[in-house]
Amino acid sequence: MIDRVNCEGRRVLVKEEAKRRIKLGCAAAGALAAAVLIATCPIPGLSYQATAVLGILIMAIVWWITGVLPEFVTAVVMAVLFVVVAGISVGATFSTFASSTWWLLLSAFTLGVGMKTSGLMRRIALAIVRKFPRTFRCQVIAQLVTGTVLGPLIPSLAVKGAMLAPLAMSIGDELGYERQGKRATGLFAAMLVGIRTVAPTIVSASVTGYALMATLPADVQEQFNMASWFVAALPWLVVVLALNYFLIMGMYGRGEASACDAVEDSPSDTVGAPGNAQSLEQSSLRCGTRFVGAAKCADSKQDEAESSVAEPSHGGTDSNDNQSIPDGLGPLSAVEKRMLAIILVTVVLWATEPFHHISAMAVGLAALVFMFVLKVIDVPAFKSGVNWTSLLFIGIALGLGSVFAEAGLNDWVMQTCGPAFQALAGNPYLLVLGIGVITVVLRFLIVSEVAYLNLLMAFLVPMAASVGVNPWVLGFSAYALVIAWFAKYQSPIYLAAFYAVDGKMAKHSELAKYCGVYLATCLAGLVVCVPYWQWMGLL
Repeated sequence: MIDRVNCEGRRVLVKEEAKRRIKLGCAAAGALAAAVLIATCPIPGLSYQATAVLGILIMAIVWWITGVLPEFVTAVVMAVLFVVVAGISVGATFSTFASSTWWLLLSAFTLGVGMKTSGLMRRIALAIVRKFPRTFRCQVIAQLVTGTVLGPLIPSLAVKGAMLAPLAMSIGDELGYERQGKRATGLFAAMLVGIRTVAPTIVSASVTGYALMATLPADVQEQFNMASWFVAALPWLVVVLALNYFLIMGMYGRGEASACDAVEDSPSDTVGAPGNAQSLEQSSLRCGTRFVGAAKCADSKQDEAESSVAEPSHGGTDSNDNQSIPDGLGPLSAVEKRMLAIILVTVVLWATEPFHHISAMAVGLAALVFMFVLKVIDVPAFKSGVNWTSLLFIGIALGLGSVFAEAGLNDWVMQTCGPAFQALAGNPYLLVLGIGVITVVLRFLIVSEVAYLNLLMAFLVPMAASVGVNPWVLGFSAYALVIAWFAKYQSPIYLAAFYAVDGKMAKHSELAKYCGVYLATCLAGLVVCVPYWQWMGLL
């Protein structure tokens, strides 16, 4: 027995040493590729500074993929090299930390901490679980509907992601979905799709919409107010939401049982009987937040079968297994009431920003202050609850837009790809698909969505007039595909949502795969819209 244990120990050590060597090899390969690119400067039309930025970014991407260092450490190394090697200004490299975006994210993350520590997040999760049937299908619909309804109310996608991702994870925990398992990943994807898909269809759902509208000629802006914009984009919204619902169900709704299926699948004479009904809260403690494996859930099933007296339920009835569901956790506590008041006022002020002109950042930071004043959170909770390493990574990653602009990479990209846009103008289907595909590719290099759309429209608006296409169609086609999270640095909303739950709900590798699926549905939505836009006289 001792020899076997020693053998296993040596085998583990060998594997760990092999992984360490692979990481070191990847680190060296990434650094070497960057050094060769910078030294030889082989790309025509690029300055030394722009080439150096590209080389350093390639190295950072290799390190991020292989996990050579913690993500935020690699980001810091990249930022330092931008300044020291590429000669990028400190102001551009760390511009995000002086912007409203970073401070808004800080306030959103803190709101999440307050909702969690006060118990309000758990109460809302239980309420959603109770109102919707406790099936994966219905919870996916709940996530899609929640994101779509909240879309027009809060103009920051990142804030919505930071707020709703912890809620989605809480719901998954309450239902016993294994974190980073298929169903938890599906819930995360549904949450992200719900928040993002409505953005291109309603101008107020994102600051990017306002930025895109500003790039359109004055006569086109008069033609597309918020109502007409939504009408023109409505088929795309319907198609994308419907396709993603079925794809999420097909990809994540099969092959993995819920950890609390032991509760849901129990015979009616054992669990469903009035004297033996277990509350959803009790089952979630066994199979949700303390979930460690399917075996433990099987143990909980045996415990429930052996239990002769259970706490009576006072809630509704699940339509699938006739099991009673509790109303919640009792009356709202004083802390929950204070947190609820803060979140309601904050959301209302965010939604009505066009009327009172108080910036979302100021509102968010005021909410942060009131959480301390009203003793919803304290300093230890603030220090431990907010993911500071994630905020550091996000700040540096979002600063890539300013770095690329200073290095001249944005202009070079658009000049290089300009002929491709011209070649697509003859066929409306190829035109919208081409703009979408080129947008996906270029977003690896032009990190800022707003910067990309501004650059693109500066080129496409004159072209649209020459080929008889309404510039709105071209702008919308790019906006529909401008979201991408193949690499984390590409999307502020994805970064905010992913790190609001510390990456615990779903693996990035799985979500990156779904990014390709989501973008394919966005392209399909554009294809469906072509005859509709032709009927409207836009094409």
